[in-house]
Amino acid sequence: MTVLYAILHLLVDGVCAYAMFGDYMEREGGYVYVLLYNFCAFALQMPFGAALDLINRKHGKALPLAAVCAGVILTLAGALTHPVILGIGNALFHIGGGVGTICEDEEKGGLGRGLGVFVAPGALGLYLGMRLAGGGGGSVWLWAVGALLLLVCAGAVWRYLTYVSAVQGAERETPEKSMRSGTQDQGKTGAVCLLAAGILLVVILRSYIGMAVTFPWKTTVVAGVLSTLAIVCGKAAGGFLAARFGIPRTVILSLTAAAVSFLFSGFMPMGILALFLFNMTMPVTLYLLIRRLPSYPGFSFGFLTFGLFLGFLPAYLELPTWQNSSMIGCVGSLASLLILMGVGSVRWRLT
Repeated sequence: MTVLYAILHLLVDGVCAYAMFGDYMEREGGYVYVLLYNFCAFALQMPFGAALDLINRKHGKALPLAAVCAGVILTLAGALTHPVILGIGNALFHIGGGVGTICEDEEKGGLGRGLGVFVAPGALGLYLGMRLAGGGGGSVWLWAVGALLLLVCAGAVWRYLTYVSAVQGAERETPEKSMRSGTQDQGKTGAVCLLAAGILLVVILRSYIGMAVTFPWKTTVVAGVLSTLAIVCGKAAGGFLAARFGIPRTVILSLTAAAVSFLFSGFMPMGILALFLFNMTMPVTLYLLIRRLPSYPGFSFGFLTFGLFLGFLPAYLELPTWQNSSMIGCVGSLASLLILMGVGSVRWRLT
């Protein structure tokens, strides 16, 4: 299921990027459409996730899958109608896919590996969608990707039905119960709030840096592809390395090396390395919060995507910023490291 959700993630984000860059941003009022879409796609994930947590007490993987299917349908509808519908579809898909991935990761003892697999393809989908939007082809691309989306979605439903058939009648602990046996009851509310606030700040920084940092060498298709692959591979690798070597080591080594790499990011190989290292913490921060709030995976996922929306606002509002991209990346990496070390000291031993 996680692999299917990851494929859908690539396709959904590709459709959204294609619709926004190929149509909505070119219309009158495109500036407002960008804000509306990003608010619906990112900020709405938090209330959607909270609602899913409240409803999804006894439904296992069925309700997240239903949210995924609804999200796919609304995404396709929104690509043809309005960016608000497009954003709502994106939000529903991400919450459904995120919770479904969290359930499977917990059930199989993935220690966050599945989170990296799920979140990573989104960056590639966005890049491909933007490229296709500027490369012609009209609605042919949209119909082709839409058909593929529905096909993969049907595959996910079939996979779920075979899963239900395989476990029917067997007495086993559900993913929700497994997650509730985590660390939520082992800590105080204040410590959880401190951890959540720190992680949210790190996510805001990551989003802001992603919007603010530019590279002088990123002027060709090859450079764009390599940069995107670095982000994708970094997100995927972060989950696996954290599960293998532990969260503290992964955070310290990746962000320290990212800070140094950003200083020399005017040189293409170092810039690509900086993107790879900096994005390794994405699944790690998500897993940190989920382990402290195991009964609220939807809220946890949506809470951090709300941080992505907040990090997008300074660039959207064209607020003054530091003109030295290398220093923005370096300082942002070090600030993220210090914040995670500070809040992590409250409870590093999560796995």
